[in-house]
Amino acid sequence: MEASVFRSRLDLLIRIIDTTTGAYVEERNIVFKRDGIPVRPEPRNPGTYIFINTGREDFLMQIEVFGYEVYKKEVRYEELDERLPECDVFLMPSESMSKGEQVLSYSGTLPFLKTIEAVCLGRPVCFANSFSAKTNALSVFIGSGGRVSLEDRYYGLLHSDKKSYEKIEVEKAYTSQSVKLKEPIKEEQVSNLAVMRVIFGSVDENGNYLLRVRDSGTGVRYMVRFELEDEVIFSEIEFNKEEEVK
Repeated sequence: MEASVFRSRLDLLIRIIDTTTGAYVEERNIVFKRDGIPVRPEPRNPGTYIFINTGREDFLMQIEVFGYEVYKKEVRYEELDERLPECDVFLMPSESMSKGEQVLSYSGTLPFLKTIEAVCLGRPVCFANSFSAKTNALSVFIGSGGRVSLEDRYYGLLHSDKKSYEKIEVEKAYTSQSVKLKEPIKEEQVSNLAVMRVIFGSVDENGNYLLRVRDSGTGVRYMVRFELEDEVIFSEIEFNKEEEVK
């Protein structure tokens, strides 16, 4: 009798993250849809789900999680790593969330807008120390001399004029104070520049945008990044004031 061989292939790994905190979403009241049809990926670590032997055809992914806005994204496999196709899903809390801090919203309409995101100017995670273009290694520090924790993937490096930031992506950590970036930093002098975690918003096909942050009770200002079809613009805003980019 011939032995049966069963092979499994990981077709997609999804990490679900609260974009306002950077924490994995552990809520289990969740629905996944593939091109509108409910599917059931296998849960792994908190906030992590995998699709096994489901095929690698492009599809529209929709995720509905209690306490968060509905998330939609076109999954295109040509944009993913062939060995480990993975997708970070950043969810925005809904205004009617039943637990946790209240949220503040920033919304409007901007034609030809592709993406919107922001960093909190008053809450830097750390500060840049030096960057090696040869190894793409960024070393960082915090002013109090405490422990640095770059556990997220996307950060903004505030430019010296404080009018914009450069988006950087962490590929892996070397030490608690040194990480390898996916792409080189364009800014020539990085010493003492603030590093802040990126908060992601949503944009629909008509340019209607929505961005949410946790209400800290103070008027903390944010640097918002608008990516349009042919340019990137920045605007410094305060969420408890009525402002809109037009």
